[in-house]
Amino acid sequence: MRRLKSMGIAMAIGAAALVPLAARAVEETFDACDVFTSDDAEKVLGTTAAAEPVNPKVKKPKVILTCTYTGFKDSKPVAATVQFRFGRSDEEAQRAFEDARMQYQTKPLLISGAESFWSSKTGQLNLRKGRAWTTISVGSPKVSERDMADAKKLAEILVKKM
Repeated sequence: MRRLKSMGIAMAIGAAALVPLAARAVEETFDACDVFTSDDAEKVLGTTAAAEPVNPKVKKPKVILTCTYTGFKDSKPVAATVQFRFGRSDEEAQRAFEDARMQYQTKPLLISGAESFWSSKTGQLNLRKGRAWTTISVGSPKVSERDMADAKKLAEILVKKM
């Protein structure tokens, strides 16, 4: 009887361990540039945008969490970058998101379908939907010259795809 009980417990633990593995299996083939496209970047940058060059000698990783497009506007370099992070659960992602919001001491922004806040210290908009947390930066390489409105426009595009 004890043996059956311990086997049942071991099977329950094994099944619980498979849930994070199944969640990770979905992310094993994730490419941020599939979600954030060059068309999206061109809409917010107001100019043509090019992806980062790919080295053909290097094997492409299965998981790419960051995507950047660059261009020139008024003879100045501009870029749009999106970085994805995933929590194991909605609750874990929410806790981490709230901790970051408190660290930067900002007020939430209203974006339909997701939670978000702007950090003027980093020049980034943070967006959370479910267990996905996205950091968005749009504009000049100088943090102080980035505009929240452009990042918010991109966030509204991306939240529909998440």
